[in-house]
Amino acid sequence: MPRFSAIATTLTALAATTCLTAPALAEDSFPHIEGEIPIEIQNDYTYDSDDRDAELNDLYTKIEPAVSVRFTEEFSIEAGLVLEPVLDPDPRDDRFFEDEGLFVETLFLQYATDSFSLFGGKINPAFGVAWDIAPGIYGTDLAEDYELTERIGLGGSVTLGNDETGLHTITASTFFADTSFLSESLITERPRNRKSSGGVSNTEDFSSFAVALDGDLGIVVPGLAYHLGFESQEGGTGNPEDEFGIAAALYGEFEIGEDTVLGPVVEYVHQSDAGGIAEDRDYITLGAALVHGPWNIAVSDTIRTIDPAGAGDVDDNQFQVSGGYAFDNGLALDIGYKHTEESNSDSNTVGALLTYTLPFSAP
Repeated sequence: MPRFSAIATTLTALAATTCLTAPALAEDSFPHIEGEIPIEIQNDYTYDSDDRDAELNDLYTKIEPAVSVRFTEEFSIEAGLVLEPVLDPDPRDDRFFEDEGLFVETLFLQYATDSFSLFGGKINPAFGVAWDIAPGIYGTDLAEDYELTERIGLGGSVTLGNDETGLHTITASTFFADTSFLSESLITERPRNRKSSGGVSNTEDFSSFAVALDGDLGIVVPGLAYHLGFESQEGGTGNPEDEFGIAAALYGEFEIGEDTVLGPVVEYVHQSDAGGIAEDRDYITLGAALVHGPWNIAVSDTIRTIDPAGAGDVDDNQFQVSGGYAFDNGLALDIGYKHTEESNSDSNTVGALLTYTLPFSAP
């Protein structure tokens, strides 16, 4: 992959020379700032595609600083920034760290204890999990279709249960799509979202909502967890239908040998009138990661069925396999392959991903 040796050397040097954490803070030392900066550098090379315009090499970064300004043990301001490409690549045009934009994905006030929380501001409502935890370099790609991000909303959560029954958390929020200046980006411009732009939940009122139940099924199978979700998003300008979605997932981590962990994921999502138009969508994600010491291998597959009103179904599919090694200094390198069948076009992509996380804290 282009320039990956130089990038690996740079990140390794950074890991060796950067002071990652400030001196440990006393538990009652407030206010203080804490967080982390996950850094990803990824190269995707689509070397074969029925759509010739998709054949290109794309080298880019994704950096997601997460900052918590804690005023007390319970009360804080939470912020999540993202630096990533905010424009699609031009047809057949290789990219080298181009079109990167910095924007605010989340920014909200939160009051949280071990058993409940309240929050308000720019949030990512809870719905589905495969977009976050499906294993492998490309495991989350299609599932990101239904991830809910960058909404202005209010919500809260309640956690019930104990060590014997497992912990179970109900999270609910009401929201609308962000149309403030925070929907823009710096460096490379991402146009500000407007109500006139349309799209579900782009209504500037609290007419959309999501509810999720997440919990531990260790009482049934040690290491097993679940997610159940429901979302309702009112149609915006040019999107006459209201979208409704349900999600159900099982996932977990199971020790199957010395220093060896298996992490399976299965999720089903159905959306009626997806995107505010007369079109239903179904997603099935299956995947598993096997971690042995510093080594990992991951396989996943996502099937997406699109059923527009008055027309036949369209089945898309993405299969990926990847693996990698986590170094003692925190740097991790993974390589992978994905085969995508989308819009009656097949594509084959190989890629590599370097990751590193910088935690920080300060009085």
